Amino acid sequence: MRPRGVPQLPSIPALALYAATLVAEVPVIFTRMLLTLLAAAVVLLLKGESPEGAEGVVDLALIPTGWAILALITPFGGGWWWGQTLGGRDPSERERTAYRDALDLLLHHTTQPVRLPSIWFVIDSPQPDAAVCGNTLMLSRGLLESDYLPAVLAHELGHLNSSDGKLTAALNRLLVNPLPKTREKEAPRRGLLVVGADKALLTITAFGAVLWLSRQAIGLAKGGLGLRITAPSWGSYWREREYIADEYAAGLGQAEELADFLDIHALIHDHPVPLIWLTEHTHPPAELRIDKLRKAAHTQPATATARTLDEEHLGRPQIPAR
Repeated sequence: MRPRGVPQLPSIPALALYAATLVAEVPVIFTRMLLTLLAAAVVLLLKGESPEGAEGVVDLALIPTGWAILALITPFGGGWWWGQTLGGRDPSERERTAYRDALDLLLHHTTQPVRLPSIWFVIDSPQPDAAVCGNTLMLSRGLLESDYLPAVLAHELGHLNSSDGKLTAALNRLLVNPLPKTREKEAPRRGLLVVGADKALLTITAFGAVLWLSRQAIGLAKGGLGLRITAPSWGSYWREREYIADEYAAGLGQAEELADFLDIHALIHDHPVPLIWLTEHTHPPAELRIDKLRKAAHTQPATATARTLDEEHLGRPQIPAR
């Protein structure tokens, strides 16, 4: 583990894969520049000015890409937005206590500094769930009420104490998504019979074609083309990172507990994935993870090195609160 406060950049293979993803996003960047230019030209025309001045705002289309790349160095500013898009909330006092108790248990198993999340929030889901994005940790209400909170928290700290969180934020920022909307029931569509002159039909067809092209351009501008092209490579990368995070949890004394959690909550959801190396599947088979964790539990010493209470108060960073 690295000392607190020292930024950890992704490995060379991860950076190379991210660079390849950015190259595949070039059509997205070009589409954003084109849409920005058109929007600026329309605004200038409505104001009675020359559309030639629209070229000065084309660089604004590069902001999302620059914002994504910045996350590789520091994901500052993205945690709050991630929490809002997931419907996250501030933890209650009872949930803060459960988090502190679980963290204290984990820190007793190591003398090395552990990087803690700068922000953590709760989603109201009864299912045990957790995730890391940037320096932010998400915990579900079901996990905070579970006996397996220390084990899952140890796994997520494994992601947080590596470059996984920054890389996740950098990938997520390649997508420009609006706020999620509540789905409403759509009225059943009925077939329409259009009867009119050829000119009217031609006009309607042309308008429909322009509308379709506009939707395709906007959809492309939202990003994700590079992620779809490099999805199999990212799937392989993240499957390996899951094993590494499990090893980190085992180093915090949670190998057996995390294996039990996967046995109960993850194994039942596994299903055959044909040609998994060609898919974006991000998690390896739960049975293989359990097997590695059981072996790690048997090879660990019977008594883990624990810090004294005074050392813990002096060396452990304060638990962040929102």
